Amino acid sequence: MKIKFSGATGGIVTGSSYLLETGKTTVLVDCGMYQGEESVERLNFEPFPFDPAHVDYILLTHAHLDHVGLLPKLVNNGFAGKIISTDATKSIAEIIMMDAAKLQEEDAYYKNEKSREKSNTGGGEEGGYSRHEPLYTRDDIAAVMELFETYPIGEQVKLTPDLAFRMREAGHILGAVAFEVWYMNTQGRERKLVMSGDLGQTGARIIKDPDFIREADYVIIESTYGGRNHRDKNSTLLELLAILQDAALKKSRVIIPTFAVERTQELLYEINLFVERKLLKGLKFYVDSPLAIKATEIFRAYKKYYDEDAMALVNSGDDPFAFRGLEYTENANDSRRIAGERGAVIMAGSGMCTGGRVLHHLMNTLPHKDAHIVFVGFQVPGTLGRRIIDGARTVRIHGVDVEVNAQIHTLNGFSAHADQHDLLYWLRSFGHSPKEVFITHGDQMNRTVFAQLVRDELQLNAVIPEPGQEFELE
Repeated sequence: MKIKFSGATGGIVTGSSYLLETGKTTVLVDCGMYQGEESVERLNFEPFPFDPAHVDYILLTHAHLDHVGLLPKLVNNGFAGKIISTDATKSIAEIIMMDAAKLQEEDAYYKNEKSREKSNTGGGEEGGYSRHEPLYTRDDIAAVMELFETYPIGEQVKLTPDLAFRMREAGHILGAVAFEVWYMNTQGRERKLVMSGDLGQTGARIIKDPDFIREADYVIIESTYGGRNHRDKNSTLLELLAILQDAALKKSRVIIPTFAVERTQELLYEINLFVERKLLKGLKFYVDSPLAIKATEIFRAYKKYYDEDAMALVNSGDDPFAFRGLEYTENANDSRRIAGERGAVIMAGSGMCTGGRVLHHLMNTLPHKDAHIVFVGFQVPGTLGRRIIDGARTVRIHGVDVEVNAQIHTLNGFSAHADQHDLLYWLRSFGHSPKEVFITHGDQMNRTVFAQLVRDELQLNAVIPEPGQEFELE
């Protein structure tokens, strides 16, 4: 078995993509989009470092954009195999890719209008203007969805005579999995590779905890938070409650840039409990994201992925995604209507403030000293969200310089990612010590710190692969 690390390496957290080759079968694990700084996002337009037509299967760990965002490009470039995932991942991937395509179409239209204007004033290219094309369009998504095959978590599936897999709970988002892959080596002996995908925190709301896997010959593990630990969840909840109570008292505004999948639903779950326990009053709550609204409906449809606490709440007759004062604002007119509203908590996408409705809410809110901006997830370097939490006093939004006077909060206790403690705990479950542990999905600090901990504390051979690097697995 050969493995080639095609993405989420070299200090880049996004763009997940690993190529497995047995000599008879080629498998791609995830096909994610690069996100962050402009130099990183340009990688999305580079040719794939392999021939898409020669890939037989894709194993999808989950449906975040940095794991599925380049699937339409892959299909357009010749991939015609099977895409394997859970049913929830399939449903979420469709809305994630449709939203990404819509944003790309809009971005290309905007750039073409700018180029046309420049050309008309004599500043464009000779003979016309520079034409911008989206990476893919909404029309491309249907062809991708036709290739999906879904399987239940926990069922071992034989793909070929020399290759089998099983999906295990990853605890990251709804339907997210780690993969166990069995293959035959050149001596005809069975070997096992485990790929964590993105792991979640133990004890997270709504979804089940990550499964512990007892043996593997090789492990690929993410390290997004490999260099640090999250704040205690109870402390995080108390801080969120204090922020919301302050906003209620002062009739101020709270903007929460939210990821449409998992983070929005977990926040709604917690706020529902605050409201029902009469800890909050006098606030209106808005989910101002068409994507998050669609994702919430998917959460309602796939209750089989809920943990015991969430199921008990549902079985008691409660809907954690509906409570007094909550409104889902689907259309743009409603979004504009609430933009200046006081005594309001607005959850809007995107989670890293790279686009979407959260931008006009930030423009209206950042200058106000009594307002709160609450970040509840990882902010990739180069994004607007990262600049704000890093302390920028002025940021540029839609071509306008906006002062940052609002109170900025980072609540990493809501992260859908395992922290350093969780990652080490998961790795410790392997009773059959892996020959090598490959560290991916981390920036320079996190992957380096985590790799050293794996070596020092677990006495395992930790490897930090670089982009395009290949390894021969025994």
